[in-house]
Amino acid sequence: MALKRPVSAKSYSVSRVNQLIASIYSFLLVAVVSEALVNGFRQLEHLNTKVFVASVALLAFLVVGFLISHFAFQSSMFWFRAIPVLTLVLLATWPLHYDSFTLLPESFKPWIWWLLGIAAVAAGISFRFWLGVVYIFIVSLGWISIRVSPSGGSGELILAIQDSLHLFVLASIATTMAAAARWQAAKTDFANQNLIASSVKSAQSQAVELEQSRLDALVHDSVLTTLLVASKAQTPEEVSLARESATEAMRRLDSDTASLKPTTAITQVSFFEALQNRIHEVHPSFEVSLQQTNNSLVPELVSEALTEATLQAVDNSTKHGGGSAKRSVSLQSAGKGLKIVVSDTGKGFRASKIPKDRLGIQLSIIGRVKSVGGRVFIRSEPGKGTDVVLEWSPSV
Repeated sequence: MALKRPVSAKSYSVSRVNQLIASIYSFLLVAVVSEALVNGFRQLEHLNTKVFVASVALLAFLVVGFLISHFAFQSSMFWFRAIPVLTLVLLATWPLHYDSFTLLPESFKPWIWWLLGIAAVAAGISFRFWLGVVYIFIVSLGWISIRVSPSGGSGELILAIQDSLHLFVLASIATTMAAAARWQAAKTDFANQNLIASSVKSAQSQAVELEQSRLDALVHDSVLTTLLVASKAQTPEEVSLARESATEAMRRLDSDTASLKPTTAITQVSFFEALQNRIHEVHPSFEVSLQQTNNSLVPELVSEALTEATLQAVDNSTKHGGGSAKRSVSLQSAGKGLKIVVSDTGKGFRASKIPKDRLGIQLSIIGRVKSVGGRVFIRSEPGKGTDVVLEWSPSV
């Protein structure tokens, strides 16, 4: 198995897992750092005061930075990585921390010991998998070296190895659990994206089938009726009427069969009906309304992009809107163009502050619709629900 993170940290479920891990870690960080500092102040008489104060100031700065970045901005990866880096520096420079003119008691244990575990966990969570493992290994060996040295209290080798093994095992378990949670979250997102992709293809196939049904109905209602009229025509007026009927039937037949070419278009009627059916299949809680429809043509690439964007907006509403929200989709024609509105009465958010890692909005909705010449408008406020408006027109 390659020592490489198998998942992207930008998918929805992985981001949620990362936020949960950071929240749990923040409470552990405060508790462990507090314990370390208490022990540090108890050992102050054996330490170099200036170096200790500088270390405490840096440590406090990183802890406060981590808490603010996580709870205020939900972006703590820099601070996640800074904590193990500072701890490694403290470990490497430990001989400078204690006063060499003082006699250390037998029970002396360097106060940075209490930081090593929390730092190793942060490294395992925030670094690449292989780098996190290397960090844990280095810190574990470093502790043995410090603990048996005069600056570490000249502890017994066997006890130092014991401490090191405990550190290595606990940090490795935490790292593995975090990696497993992310892996499972990524699988969930991957399956969800596959479902959306499958829904897009299904909606496209259904739209073509509906179009074929319309064509069959046209053949039956128009062409066969025309042939029947022509077969009974006897007077000049009846012959003229049959000729006009045949001309109109052929015009409609040519117009409708053009929409069945693989790389051209389908009608709005077929597109809307297929999209409505697919939304009901995937998310039956949504109320879907067809307000206006016509037979204007929708290019294949456009129908595919709008289907994906609509299903992504529907999926986002299900995930973020809250369980009690009312949800609806409005499908309507706008001349030769069309307009789709996905709405909910859920939690809402500040539309002006959409995070860059919300790929479901940035790529699958906004980017996808813009790629075919359409427009996207997002109206949302915290506590007031969300409207995602997709518009496309041949003239846009």
